[in-house]
Amino acid sequence: MKFKLILFLLLFSLLVSFSVSAQYLEVALVSDIGGFGDNSYNDQLRSAINEMDKKINLSVDYRESKLMTEYLENINYFAENKFDLIWGVGFTMEQAIEEAAQMYPERNFVIFDGVVEEENVMSLTFKKEEAGFLAGVIAALESQNSAVAFIGAKENKAMQKYQAGFNTGVKAVNSDIKIMNKYVGSFNDFSMAKKITTELIKESVDIIFYAAGSASHGIIDQAIEEDIKLISLDKADIKLAPNNILTSILKNTEHIVEDVIKAYYNDNYVNEIKEYGITDNAFILEEKQAEKFISSDKLVKIEEYKQQFLEGEIEIRSEL
Repeated sequence: MKFKLILFLLLFSLLVSFSVSAQYLEVALVSDIGGFGDNSYNDQLRSAINEMDKKINLSVDYRESKLMTEYLENINYFAENKFDLIWGVGFTMEQAIEEAAQMYPERNFVIFDGVVEEENVMSLTFKKEEAGFLAGVIAALESQNSAVAFIGAKENKAMQKYQAGFNTGVKAVNSDIKIMNKYVGSFNDFSMAKKITTELIKESVDIIFYAAGSASHGIIDQAIEEDIKLISLDKADIKLAPNNILTSILKNTEHIVEDVIKAYYNDNYVNEIKEYGITDNAFILEEKQAEKFISSDKLVKIEEYKQQFLEGEIEIRSEL
């Protein structure tokens, strides 16, 4: 009788163990209209999720959006199929994520680089001023003419954060460098972006950091024509100007995806508006491009200025 009891307990233990090991987390990603193959955040998030699939037991699936009108349908597909974490990309998906979250309150949604104020949505946002700070440090270290510039799209709070961070980074390296800040006035005015870039070059500016949406193509075209250097926020831009972009300041998707998925997997997940910054290792340089144009000594210097910021020795101020 005692033997049978022990055997039963062993079998029960094995069944419980099998049940736990067979559990898996279902993770889905819906692209924005850039689609997969954009060499930007759709691709980077998919790659990061695939890397997590190698580390823990996941079931992953993806849906590509060709039109913004497909967002809600694609998100709802995963909600109806009871996926645990459903990811969307960028502010253009905010409305679709909000509607899906309201329709499926039992599901959990994650929006990357956007904000949705629903109880079942985690919004991942980023400290733009800190990305700008890194760009400013790079620009100051690399400028030959001691004249650099920031070009933004519309002059709003988000763009002003990039500007403040950029100005702080430049001045931290060299307070004598000339800084010019310009705004296109639109996210898609190609001609105005090109005109502003030409004017800046006439002022001896040799490095431009930009955040101008589709208008950025005007900046890139003129930089190629005049052979000046750029710092971007999008890896995809490197293909457009491989000999002009020093590097791109990228969101550290692999680290952030791991952070979120592990939190869910370990029951530490909280739906909230979470803002990532340098402290959270949220920004990285596009490594291959940086190594192509920036010396190893200066790459070390960039890390040193980052450390000074982390230690509170450098503070980003809104007016510089």
